[in-house]
Amino acid sequence: MIQIPIVRQILLDPDSGLLPYLSEQLQTQSFSHFKAQFGFHVDEYCTQVTSNDDSSQIQTKLLFTLKLSIVVDSQTSSEDATLHALEFQELLDAQIIRWSQDNEKLLKPISEIKGALSQLLEIPFHGGYVPGFEITRQFYLIYTAGTAQLSQSDDQTLEAQSSLHSPGERTPTSGQYEVINSDGKGTGLEVTSTAGNPFPPTSESDQSYRLVDPTKHKKSNK
Repeated sequence: MIQIPIVRQILLDPDSGLLPYLSEQLQTQSFSHFKAQFGFHVDEYCTQVTSNDDSSQIQTKLLFTLKLSIVVDSQTSSEDATLHALEFQELLDAQIIRWSQDNEKLLKPISEIKGALSQLLEIPFHGGYVPGFEITRQFYLIYTAGTAQLSQSDDQTLEAQSSLHSPGERTPTSGQYEVINSDGKGTGLEVTSTAGNPFPPTSESDQSYRLVDPTKHKKSNK
């Protein structure tokens, strides 16, 4: 059995993780008139000890940053574009809170979301620059510290769905890699890359690679 950190499941699990959930929501009717792409990073995390019914419970409090860019029509006025971005931000916050309320791995739902909305500016999008906004959302994820037990096959599946590699980066494992767009969706295009060699350039900026089929080495009989 393999030890998998819970935070990876909270963020990346294909069934209940935050990022797959948001990627799916951005494809729904509610977001159909928005063009958005997002990335994320962890600012910091700290371990705290809390008391519950005379027993100590170790919990982790993770400060999570979600950064998005949203494209607006170049013919839209600055005032209307700002309202457009604020509407998107409100919808996004509601989805993040709803996800946290349904996620059993969290000790507490997200209660507060902070962040900033940039001024209207030129943002990179599909290899060029278009008018839009940069949106930053920050919130805490509180969960029980520890790891979960997954089988070897489950671990490999999670790795394939969560590990992204940039063009030029050294290939960690030989195999077939799919080209992934900035929204986390696969393009269906695949390349073969050998461990130690750099990944080739992609056709569009902000694309990356994800392992879909590792090379299986046959044991030689001597």
